[in-house]
Amino acid sequence: MDQEIGLENTLIVLSADHGSPEAPGYLNKIGVPADYVSPDEWDKDPVVARIKNKFGIEGQMIEGYDHPYLYLTSDVINNPDVDLTALETTIAKELVAFPAVSYAVPSTSLERGTVPDNLLTRAVLNNYNAARSGNVYVVFNPGWFINNLDGLSVAVVHGSPWRYDTYVPILFAGNGIKPQTVSRRVHTVDVAITLATAIGTQPPSGASGEVLLEVLEQQP
Repeated sequence: MDQEIGLENTLIVLSADHGSPEAPGYLNKIGVPADYVSPDEWDKDPVVARIKNKFGIEGQMIEGYDHPYLYLTSDVINNPDVDLTALETTIAKELVAFPAVSYAVPSTSLERGTVPDNLLTRAVLNNYNAARSGNVYVVFNPGWFINNLDGLSVAVVHGSPWRYDTYVPILFAGNGIKPQTVSRRVHTVDVAITLATAIGTQPPSGASGEVLLEVLEQQP
C-alpha cells in the first residue's frame, strides 16, 4: 500500500459494531449506580410455576435465555390453547420484578406495533428479527451488565438499547483529510454510501444512511 499507492491516496475508515458505557467498577467510583446481573441466580421456579398454572401449561415452558432474549419452547409457541400474546405479556410483567431489570418487551407487541414510540423501543425493534429473535426482550438498568455470557465474565455489554450504546466511533483518515471532530449525530450506515460517493460509484443496493459531507468536502 505504501509503495504502490501511497497513504496520501488511501482513505482509511475505522468503526465498531456497538458502543458501551464505562465498566461498572469505574462508574461506582464516580458515584454512578452500576453493577452486574446474574439471571442464572434468580429464584425463577415460583414465577414459572405460577405462570404455567395460569395458562394451563404442562412440561417445559422456557427453552432458554440468550441475552437479551428469553425463548419459549416450540411446544408452548405452537400450542393453539395458549394465548401467546397474553403469555408473553405476563412473562414481561414478571421479569421487571427481578433485580436490575428495567424493561421487558414482548415480541408479539413488537410485531403488532403496540409498544410506545420512543428511542429505547425503536432500538429494541431494530434488533428484532421474526425468524431468529426470542419471545421477550429483556432490558437491564443503564450501566448494568450481564455477569456471565457464554461462561465469560464481561467488562462491556454488547447491544444494549440505551443511548450510550449508540456512541460508536467512526474515524476517517488519510487521502487529504484534515483533523476535525464532528459533533452532529451520524450513523454507521452512513459509511458505505460515503465511501461509494467518494470513489464515484453507485452505493450498494442495500445501503442506507446519508453521505458524510465532512469527508467529501476534503477529498482532493
